[in-house]
Amino acid sequence: MDVKALWTTRDVALSVHRGFRVMGLFTHGFLAGYAVWNIIVIYILAGNQLSTLSNLLEQYKALAYPAQSFLYLLLAISTVSAFDRIDLAKASVAVRGFLTLDPAAIASFLYFVALILSLSQQMTSDRINLYTPPSENGSLWTAGAEEQILQPWIVVNLVVALLVGLSWLFLSYRPELDHSEELMFHAEVEEFPQLDKGLNVQS
Repeated sequence: MDVKALWTTRDVALSVHRGFRVMGLFTHGFLAGYAVWNIIVIYILAGNQLSTLSNLLEQYKALAYPAQSFLYLLLAISTVSAFDRIDLAKASVAVRGFLTLDPAAIASFLYFVALILSLSQQMTSDRINLYTPPSENGSLWTAGAEEQILQPWIVVNLVVALLVGLSWLFLSYRPELDHSEELMFHAEVEEFPQLDKGLNVQS
């Protein structure tokens, strides 16, 4: 029986890791495009200098939940994928990556910040989804308060679009960069040095 034909646990782990890396790379690009599309739609509906915020609320309220939920999903996958490249299991390697401005480390930090910023605006997204004109009874919105509530939400969405775009650029510059796989591979090579020497002596 050929021993090399058998898959070890590490082989399976590396195969799954590489598959997730490919899926993550696709998700990074899709997220960047989706975030840009989202902010363009928001600014078009908001009008010049945010002059038609009521139109934004009327038109975007049907998109608020699905659009923001899909954004959170893509951000979560992208954040995990980016952090998976810097191997958090070894803190010294991860810290060195941040200090040396490693592209994977920078992208991980930017994705994490974007995720936190998006989550911070969840209450506003809920209010947009439940929007009814202020003149109606039971409305969560008061007349004249649209700009005060929506301006920070729009700015956060713009910042998120910029952060995920920069993160995608950092990762696409060196898509093969993956410190986790490097450390897993080296661990496999260093695990059986004596066994390799013994086989060479017998041959």
